[in-house]
Amino acid sequence: MSEPIQTTGYWDGAVDSYIAGAEPFTAQFCEDAVVLADVDAGLALLDVATGPGALALAAARAGAVVTAIDFSQAMINRLSARIGGLPITPACMDGQALDLPDASFDRACSVFGIPLFPDWRAGLSEMARVLRPGGRAVVAIADNPHGFGPNPLLARSREKHFPLSPAPVDVRMDLVAEPRRLVTEFAAAGFGKIAIEERTHDFVLIASLFTADHPMIAANPMLTGLVGDDRLRVIGEAIEEAHRRSRGEHLLLPGTARFIIGAKS
Repeated sequence: MSEPIQTTGYWDGAVDSYIAGAEPFTAQFCEDAVVLADVDAGLALLDVATGPGALALAAARAGAVVTAIDFSQAMINRLSARIGGLPITPACMDGQALDLPDASFDRACSVFGIPLFPDWRAGLSEMARVLRPGGRAVVAIADNPHGFGPNPLLARSREKHFPLSPAPVDVRMDLVAEPRRLVTEFAAAGFGKIAIEERTHDFVLIASLFTADHPMIAANPMLTGLVGDDRLRVIGEAIEEAHRRSRGEHLLLPGTARFIIGAKS
């Protein structure tokens, strides 16, 4: 895709590819977040940057009454089609400036959304604002600046072959710099009783599709600026490493997320 990842255009055009390629992986972390949020029946939960709604659906099935927001109308439309009879209210909304009243939720969660915000501190502060005193927030971010799936492999291969031209990082993933900073930023946003936990899951790909012309490779942002043989050299080594991790017909690419948990002060 040609549009930057922080734009609605990018995500409006990514719905189908996200659901097919990424959601089976990210949904596992959404389930983790629901457990860490300690969801009980009847609690009001806000899902920030819901995407097509994996966390919202999991939370509603656990008994929460869910408001799910995203700045991509296409993502909200897809969630709306998946709700069935579950207590979920989807809305197209900017997570940096929530059109929601103060102290209106018992839980607030965001899985891999906050680091994409141009002003991620505003996103954290808004989550705190709409929580009731003592309400719990759970935020998940990648434990590395390049994300998941083939991205870390491509970034490492690029750094090896072209150390003066590292893989670009076009989102504010500096949040993962060090766990102590996460605690500091969460406290500044208005949270206390802060804890950090990690969870790891496998990103599963069919090995036969992991090739240079596969969409997850051909359009991968880790390859920006590389052309011709330079591009193929980086891709080739990443594919070789991935295939060393294969299990039968599938590639298992483990990814770890950090979960920051805090209570509204």
